Amino acid sequence: MNMKIRGVGFDLGETLIFYRDTPLNWASLYPGALRCVANSCNLAPTPKQFADAGQVLTRHNTRMVPRTHEVPAGEILSLVLRSWDHDVVADLPAAIDAFFSFFQQHMCAYPEAVQVLASLRKQGIPTGILTDVPYGMPRALVQRDLERAGISGLFDTLLTSVEVGVRKPETTGYLALASRLGIAPREMLYVGNEPKDVIGANRAGVIAAFLDRASSGSSHGQNFTIPTLSSILDIV
Repeated sequence: MNMKIRGVGFDLGETLIFYRDTPLNWASLYPGALRCVANSCNLAPTPKQFADAGQVLTRHNTRMVPRTHEVPAGEILSLVLRSWDHDVVADLPAAIDAFFSFFQQHMCAYPEAVQVLASLRKQGIPTGILTDVPYGMPRALVQRDLERAGISGLFDTLLTSVEVGVRKPETTGYLALASRLGIAPREMLYVGNEPKDVIGANRAGVIAAFLDRASSGSSHGQNFTIPTLSSILDIV
């Protein structure tokens, strides 16, 4: 592989930002999130209806039921409201916002994220984000996380799995990201913290960096293993 790097792509969750005190699998937090949804719609679901809504979320939990195609949040939260015998159209926007706001209140940026993105920008290296969003999170809410993290103006393009239509390790998003950055896939370094990030990059002919903050020593076929985001600056 040609190792000339002309652009850098990033995963988002657990790479640039994270939700404090929130497991990667949100299943244990469904009750709190669903209570927020119910309150936003002035509803009082029965215990059975809460359980039914939890089953809807479980079916769309990619940590429990992996999938490569994406399902938008509107479709998922519509099913939740229907399980409560509620008018979907009237309260769907409020339900979506309430569900994701429950988790976003814990958003934190990794300390080095701003410095690394700013440094790459100063060097004239184009950067972008390709992220698999949880439960089809709308782009506007992803943007809200980026703004709160202080990084919204520090990269050139954002692609979510909802816009791409598929999730990693499918190659579509990687190829689209490279195209948006104006470079060939073989000239893009992609940084992520999960095996699928590396596997997808390899399939797309992209240079892969595995962010291994836990120093696990795991190998997924990556070209580089880095302990922190700051290590990217030693590569490019």
